[in-house]
Amino acid sequence: MSELQIPLAGFGPEPKPLPKGHKAFERLVKKIEETRGALDTWAALLKPYQAKYTRDLVPLNAAARALRIRFLTRLDRAMHEKGLNRTERRDVAQAIVGMAASLLAEGDDPELRALYLRYAEEDYEDSVSQARAAFEEVFGADPHHDPLEEMFRQATGASGDTDGEDRRPGKTQRKAQTEQTRIRQSIRALYRKLASALHPDREADPEQRDRKTALMQKANQAYANDELLPLLELRRELDPVQGTWANEDEEDVKLYTRALKRELGALEEEVLRAEADFRMRFAIDPLAPLTPRNALRLLTAEIKEARTLAADLKQELALLEDTTYLKRWLRALRDELP
Repeated sequence: MSELQIPLAGFGPEPKPLPKGHKAFERLVKKIEETRGALDTWAALLKPYQAKYTRDLVPLNAAARALRIRFLTRLDRAMHEKGLNRTERRDVAQAIVGMAASLLAEGDDPELRALYLRYAEEDYEDSVSQARAAFEEVFGADPHHDPLEEMFRQATGASGDTDGEDRRPGKTQRKAQTEQTRIRQSIRALYRKLASALHPDREADPEQRDRKTALMQKANQAYANDELLPLLELRRELDPVQGTWANEDEEDVKLYTRALKRELGALEEEVLRAEADFRMRFAIDPLAPLTPRNALRLLTAEIKEARTLAADLKQELALLEDTTYLKRWLRALRDELP
């Protein structure tokens, strides 16, 4: 026996042939492993993405914001200059209101707010409140207070019940509770056998004692979280001869399969939360096709667009000093409106 194998008393000397339903179980195991991998990938992506975002995109966005504010200042100055007719002044005022609102949505600024109030028909907060009320009416969620994941859930009509209460009718509910009790009992029985085999105090060899201590910590964590698969994986690691199955009958396999479906569902929720948190942290469009694989590529494209925007704004600002060009700019802006 290799040093990586520890005989587990009580698991039975001979494994039975694989029970019916083991293929469905193994497919679930594979799916759980893939979902764990996805969760780990989101976690691993955070550090390099944050570094690139902070180093490259944040300064560019700050520079672009400063240029946009200068753009607004130029338009405001144009309102007090000769050469614009009434229609053009109206267009300038509308452009100022729209641009100021966009900038205020990114962050409050007293000077921007004052500029907005100078040309808008209502206070900025009133317009935001109206937009928020419209959003709530359509999606049933407050965009400023509801987590992104919950907004997705409500917008797609999925269940938003997070209080843990089972609202199914009596008989079905009792059946589910009974099944959950059986799952917990199976987890407890498996944990006790593992704990007996892994108890560090019963190991004389220091190296094996350290290894058992680490494995016991994994078992404790799995047991505390009511997770079956990590315990089964530990059993297979300790006694590969037994493999995944150790004298479980067909009913046990069905029970294990249902337990793994629950564990998979919980993991999939974690992946959803990881993606939603990532999007919120870096203000990524909820509809953008974001994955851990394409995230850095999308960030690189966003950085390139930010550089282009800053260069275009600088050029446009210089041209807008000419009233003739400003009039052409306003005419083009008017033509773009529906």
